[in-house]
Amino acid sequence: MNLSKAFEGYFYDKSATYSKKTTDGYVFAFRNLLAYLGDKPIEDVTPADLQGFILWLQKDYIPHRWDKDTSPLTAASVDYHWKATRSLFHWAYDTMSIPRPDLKMPRPSFIRAHVSAFTEEDIRKLTKACEVIVVERDGKKHRQRLPEGYRDKALILTLLDTGLRIGELLRIQMRDINFETSEINVAPFGTGKKTKPRVVVLGTTARRSVWLYVARLEKERGITRPTDRLFPMTPDSVRQMLTRLSKRAGVQDVHPHRFRHSFAIWYLRGGGDVFTLQRLLGHSSLEMVNWYLDIAQADLAIAHRKSSALDRWNNNNPF
Repeated sequence: MNLSKAFEGYFYDKSATYSKKTTDGYVFAFRNLLAYLGDKPIEDVTPADLQGFILWLQKDYIPHRWDKDTSPLTAASVDYHWKATRSLFHWAYDTMSIPRPDLKMPRPSFIRAHVSAFTEEDIRKLTKACEVIVVERDGKKHRQRLPEGYRDKALILTLLDTGLRIGELLRIQMRDINFETSEINVAPFGTGKKTKPRVVVLGTTARRSVWLYVARLEKERGITRPTDRLFPMTPDSVRQMLTRLSKRAGVQDVHPHRFRHSFAIWYLRGGGDVFTLQRLLGHSSLEMVNWYLDIAQADLAIAHRKSSALDRWNNNNPF
């Protein structure tokens, strides 16, 4: 069986349980695998072939991006190819007993990039940018309220206050929200392998914003149905909205997952424990949570070095 045929079966199988984002990413990775190996029989793929594939990605592969950026793949992208390749051969072994050459494919070294949490000032700028813009008419500047402002503000505060993934957020239905308890039921995707069914909680500020948004929806469209989605948007439309907000607010690096990072880091900074955070984020292991813990502790150490009264005094007049 050729690689392309094997991937076809893999794709049909995994499409039932993997999100579209994941399958789209794996399609990209497998196209690159085919570009390197050719459409040879999957049984003929060797460990050396796969090791060469990773080296090719790291040294010789030229990406064709929409913005014409041809810089090398990031370490995270190469690691994603490694995971996609392992997933394909794992599936081929389970379904057709095809030997696994990927077992001898070493994982490329990969250090997660340091992420910074949004600051309070960042969030204030973003929420303000949701509500009004300044337009010029007749030579004068006027503040104009944006019709989608209630929605945009509710969305970013929900992301920040719950740590939800963008896919989880966009699957929320009206029946999943309980305003009395401030709870949101998070539905799993497919088998729940990645998205764990769980309950997250909105704080007072986020709950108020979401309530105002829903009330406005009901006023404009009539009573909402229990199965209506809270935010009837696509991941791409959310990213485009955040890009516009980023420019208006003057806040850099605004994307959905940074809100999740920020939620985790600020939760730990506020004294939250890693085990509760693991459940809130829906992670099956503590690996990612411990990464957030390292970031939060490093940030606190940096902040202390900058604000330590004793060190400042000692610089002026050593003890």
